[in-house]
Amino acid sequence: MRLTIFALFALLFSVNTAFADGHGKPNAFGFALNVPAENIAEVEAILASHMKFMESTHTVTGDASTRLNSYSVIKGPVLVDPTDPSKGTTGGMMYILSEHYETAKGFAKHMEASTGWSDLPKMQAMMMKYGVGAVYPGFHMQSMNR
Repeated sequence: MRLTIFALFALLFSVNTAFADGHGKPNAFGFALNVPAENIAEVEAILASHMKFMESTHTVTGDASTRLNSYSVIKGPVLVDPTDPSKGTTGGMMYILSEHYETAKGFAKHMEASTGWSDLPKMQAMMMKYGVGAVYPGFHMQSMNR
């Protein structure tokens, strides 16, 4: 029974991916970081630099074939026990960054532009040091917008 449910989930995921905005090609990127308290300022400086890079090289209103549909960074305290917030926090911070492009061409344009961003090595080192998960390349699966 478990294998059947897994097979059905895999089939549904692959069908959804094949018909996603990227038409089966990567059009999204995301990662999660778990950062100790003593390194929060360093990580936030890199994320601020990334935002400036994004604002200077991407558009959310331009050509649909390369348009950035969404970019977000969210953060929140790392809980000692995610099932029981009353147990408090570790002092660390969790960050989740997400980018979604209208098409795979927009994602490719982002990857090309990033090679000219001076803080790319810092971003990559940060992801290796604090990363707890990443989707690269990824496929937009679903969204809800205003």
